Amino acid sequence: MTGRPADALISGLPVALEIGPKRRVFAQAVGWPGWCRPARDEARATDALVRYADRYRHAVGTLGAPLGIGPPVPTIVERVVGTATTDFGAPDAILASDRGPLAAGEPQRLAAFLDACWSTFDAALGSVPSRDRGLKPEVGRAPETVRLHLLDALRAYATWLAKPVPRLDQARVEESEREIRAFVRAAVSALPTGVAFANERHPGPYMVRRECWHALDHAWELEDRFSRT
Repeated sequence: MTGRPADALISGLPVALEIGPKRRVFAQAVGWPGWCRPARDEARATDALVRYADRYRHAVGTLGAPLGIGPPVPTIVERVVGTATTDFGAPDAILASDRGPLAAGEPQRLAAFLDACWSTFDAALGSVPSRDRGLKPEVGRAPETVRLHLLDALRAYATWLAKPVPRLDQARVEESEREIRAFVRAAVSALPTGVAFANERHPGPYMVRRECWHALDHAWELEDRFSRT
């Protein structure tokens, strides 16, 4: 999350690879929360990341302006050993960029990426016809269940930042969603600057990276199932 992504793009898009023990690799665009794609090996994961460039630009809006246009040229800057969770289908390892000190203004930038990724998911969910909201597909979750799944996960991620986390009340999902997101946004905006995240098990920048990936991954899933049919 640290550094200046626009400058880094002069020589290529910095990419970190999280390599699972057996069957999955995640390629993460360093400094760009949520731009993270998996595949069976390093080459395919990196290729998938590049192929999602335009989709990611669309998801994050003006935040992606430094990326310019066209396909980026990836440069592998880090490889980390993943876990069983990596192979299961979620990025799990801490990257060096997750532990570096944040510059002034970066906590607010991270919070802005959260807002952008949440908005993209909300738009994808909103595009699902009401008759299909509770319909479970042959593989996967019903759209409304995806929403609850994301909120459950976000609450778990939020405990890495601060406590107590607002609870999820399924009788008032929209209000709970606003409260949980506001809690996380405030905690991220308050992250310290100029201090390395050396000892945290789950550094704040890692939390943002994982939540942005999770929101976009499910947003794109819903888009592929409904909006893009």
